Amino acid sequence: MIDLETLGTAADSAILSLGAVVFDPATTKIDDNGYYAVISLESNLAAGRTISESTLAWWMQQSSAAQVIFHSPNKLPLLEVLTEFGDWLSDKDYTVWSNGADFDLPMLAHAYARAGLKVPWRYSNTRCFRTLKNLPGANKAKMPPQNDNAHNAFSDALWQAQAAQAIYSTLFKK
Repeated sequence: MIDLETLGTAADSAILSLGAVVFDPATTKIDDNGYYAVISLESNLAAGRTISESTLAWWMQQSSAAQVIFHSPNKLPLLEVLTEFGDWLSDKDYTVWSNGADFDLPMLAHAYARAGLKVPWRYSNTRCFRTLKNLPGANKAKMPPQNDNAHNAFSDALWQAQAAQAIYSTLFKK
């Protein structure tokens, strides 16, 4: 499960952070060591990524816990994060999930393309958590409690993986 925090909704928006966990939707297995990186705004701008005024205003309305991303001392350049994340996925043939077929994965793929890097997943191995959440019967799943760290890419990826497992269990239990 991959989650991004960004400064817009367009494919070329600045990416503030990337979080991911490896999980099996058919079980309760989650490797919560995962991957997490905060990305420097300067490197996003240098790469031609954009900032949406309305999204920036939205961030200003979020909790101070969510806004801590802007003050992180451990920000990495975008190119370094893309390379490191690709290495983290390694050569495994993962199915990659995100919350929305038109957001996280396409935005990340756009960043890879603009950086001249190969997307580290197969195009046919993408899945949409939002679609899973809206399948008939998915609302009967016993969802995990919402995380206390909303709008943190790692925490959101972890919660989304747990929720996907709960929905999968409800829809496909034997």
